[in-house]
Amino acid sequence: MLLSGCVKIAVGYVVKTHGVKGELSVTTDESFDGELRPGDPVIVDIDGLDVPFFVSAVRGRGRDSLLLTFDDVDDEAAAAMFVGRTLYVYEEESENADPDDDGEELTADRLVGYSIVDSGRPVGVIDDIRELGPDCWYFVMRDSGQLIPIVDEMIQAIDHQACIVEMILPEGLLEL
Repeated sequence: MLLSGCVKIAVGYVVKTHGVKGELSVTTDESFDGELRPGDPVIVDIDGLDVPFFVSAVRGRGRDSLLLTFDDVDDEAAAAMFVGRTLYVYEEESENADPDDDGEELTADRLVGYSIVDSGRPVGVIDDIRELGPDCWYFVMRDSGQLIPIVDEMIQAIDHQACIVEMILPEGLLEL
């Protein structure tokens, strides 16, 4: 394992918009036993990419549903894009042992200043690391501020001598 990981847990399914101020009616997934609070990141799969949205308000609505709003989603039209989508949160992996782990811990902070290369093409330099959930990290690119998820499946190699992270990024990620 290149970096310690996390798992994506379904929070629930967006059934419909609620009102005209961007609120969403969400049927919670029976396996989700966590709690959402303002400021928490919620992940939405958009065209195969995990895109974070931040909770601005949440309130319970019965045993298996809630009403939720995101930062910068403040009207019914903006909220409509979430209808029919599943919302996720990241949680720390519970598995303790990894057969590929060589015992040497690699922290994300160690990669600040490294260059990212996507299939041989330079992408940019890592300026910062941002955590959006337990042990779920994003590279913040210098100059653009672009967020690139740190996902083991996308990282092909890390060359510490050349300070390069070789990745295969999903098509369209850099255009978001």
